[in-house]
Formats: sequence, C-alpha cells, structure tokens
Amino acid sequence: MKHNTDPRFVGLQRLKERQGEQLALFEEWASKNQWSNVHNNHYDWWMFPIDEPSSYGHAYTVFEGDVQKLKKDDKYVVKYLRGADLLALAWGWNLEKREYIPNPMPDQRWQNWPIRLYKASKSLKLFSFENQFESFRAYARDLMQKGKDMTYNDRDLSLLFK
Repeated sequence: MKHNTDPRFVGLQRLKERQGEQLALFEEWASKNQWSNVHNNHYDWWMFPIDEPSSYGHAYTVFEGDVQKLKKDDKYVVKYLRGADLLALAWGWNLEKREYIPNPMPDQRWQNWPIRLYKASKSLKLFSFENQFESFRAYARDLMQKGKDMTYNDRDLSLLFK
C-alpha cells in the first residue's frame, strides 16, 4: 500500500488538525448563514485530500495507505463527512437527498469553482464514500446540463462525473 513519503507532506496528524480547524469555521459560518465565507475560503486541500499534487505540491496529498489510516479514525471520518454535508449546503445542495435544498439563502448557490467540486468528489471516491460521491456527481451533471463549465486552468474536470 502506497503512503505519501514526500518530505513536504504535512503528515496525517497535521492534516487532521487542519481539517478540524476548517470544519469549525464551516460550522460557524453555517450557523450564521454566512455561506459566502465558505466560497471565499481555501479549504479543499486539507478538507478533501486527494491522491494528486496541488499548488502545495504533495503537502496534502494522500495515497491508499494514508486513506486507510484516516478511515480508521472515527472522529476524522465524522468530521470529513460533515464537511462534505456543509459544502453541499453552501452550494444549495442536499447531499443525502441528492437534490437542491428548498428556499436557499442568497449565497447558497453554485459559485463557479469546478476545481472544488472536483476535489471534494474525487476525495469522496478515493475514500470510498460512494453515496456522497454519487450525490456530488448528480449535482455536477445537473450543473453541466444547465451549461456550467467544468474546466479549470484548461483542464476538463467533467470526466470524473461522466
């Protein structure tokens, strides 16, 4: 099983700490209906880690072995899934029901950040949370049907959702 051995990797403990800090912010903003704060914040690297490098290089990259260790931490998993729920709500989407929420606040809507939807979705798939992945996939497909672009830096992210 492959693990991230890059010297710049922050390590699983720091990844968990950053995730917890970010979730606390998500919870605060959700409680105050400050959804624009979610959209204007950077969180995807530690909230929804994936097996690809980012602008941070491999600092927050996780591989199969790392994912297995993280999934054994029940607290981490609860926070991870809560983060996915709150991100969906920020987009006006009910993750569990796979549908738009009724009467969203003005900022609870798509904000044209396909890379964030891609990373969250890819992370859910990597962590084998299929129900949540399929929900984000349904959301992405609906956005694409409505003409929303799923490219980022000339990269077609829609392939994950096909």
